[in-house]
Amino acid sequence: MDGFNPNQPLLFPTFPDIEIVTEAKTVQKPSGTGLNSSMIYRFLPHLKEIPQETLQGLPWYAIFQLNTALATEAKEANRQTTSAKLAANSQRMVSAPTQVTAGYDDRRANLHTARFLGGASCSAQALWLQARDFLGVDGTTPLGNYDMDAVGCGGCVTPKGWYELHNPGSSELKLKLFYLPNVASSAFSSRKINLDDSENSVCIGDSLREIADFEGFRAALHSLKEALHWALPWNRSVSAIQGFMVNSNYCFEDLKSSPKRAQVLTEFVDFVLGRNALNWVNRMPFLTADELAHTWASWKGKRSAFILSTKQERTPFVKREKNDICRRYQNKTCTNKAEDCKTPGGLKLRHVCAWVYSGGKRCEKEHPKVEHK
Repeated sequence: MDGFNPNQPLLFPTFPDIEIVTEAKTVQKPSGTGLNSSMIYRFLPHLKEIPQETLQGLPWYAIFQLNTALATEAKEANRQTTSAKLAANSQRMVSAPTQVTAGYDDRRANLHTARFLGGASCSAQALWLQARDFLGVDGTTPLGNYDMDAVGCGGCVTPKGWYELHNPGSSELKLKLFYLPNVASSAFSSRKINLDDSENSVCIGDSLREIADFEGFRAALHSLKEALHWALPWNRSVSAIQGFMVNSNYCFEDLKSSPKRAQVLTEFVDFVLGRNALNWVNRMPFLTADELAHTWASWKGKRSAFILSTKQERTPFVKREKNDICRRYQNKTCTNKAEDCKTPGGLKLRHVCAWVYSGGKRCEKEHPKVEHK
């Protein structure tokens, strides 16, 4: 703009002689020329509370700086106001908790209104421990008809995955149960898997595929997290695993030279799932994302030779035998003597620990699973 000087004071306009008639008196407005002040207030809205007389002698750059400072101050005030509201809401919930009335809930069509309360703001580990006291060792009744299609994970969970997922203390929960290629194979052999939770049930082992690629690992972990959100909404243990993976870029710095990245990460996740299951049984909190960073460092150090190995070995297929370990003995509810414990079909059941280590081997020592150390 020709002749424009940003250091020149801003001259506000006056308007042609206009008589404004009010009930009390007639006001005469002076006339003059200059920049329309309404445009200033339009494009610099934070100056609306500043009188024209204050701005009249300021140069342009000072006016812009003043508008910017007032805008920053308004944002900070709004932030503090929002934080104060959140703090007040938290205090109000403590002083005036929501009253929950009794009712029924079938987890499908007839849902109790307590399901629609806001989330718990205590620590995730405290929530886990309260759930342990309420549900006991075995978790809750397993279902498999959740709406996984709504979150883009339809058909990504095996029946055994759904079954084990509802028991936070299950040592049988493995990441491969949420690996898409295993869904079809598990459906084919589903008649061989006994989902009966009675004391006389006999579980038959599966022959599911191991996770072979990194994208398959990421998809399986995502499916596991979404499935757990449906089955046990309060359980954030898998979210902690995924949080650790995201924060560490899926352990890229430690595994960038390893040809077995997916296999190593799968083993580690299975190890953490087993640790969390044991913690549930022993009334201990799950491993958080920060704790998993230390757990990974320790776990990786013991397997450095395997992680860096370039030799690709095929794991031979081993047909697993029937599980003849008494299920009721694991939580000390079996009333039979060890030598007399049998199924109705005559299969003799052993009173030994059914805990499964990350490598697939069972403990099988003479103590129940709840006492496994």
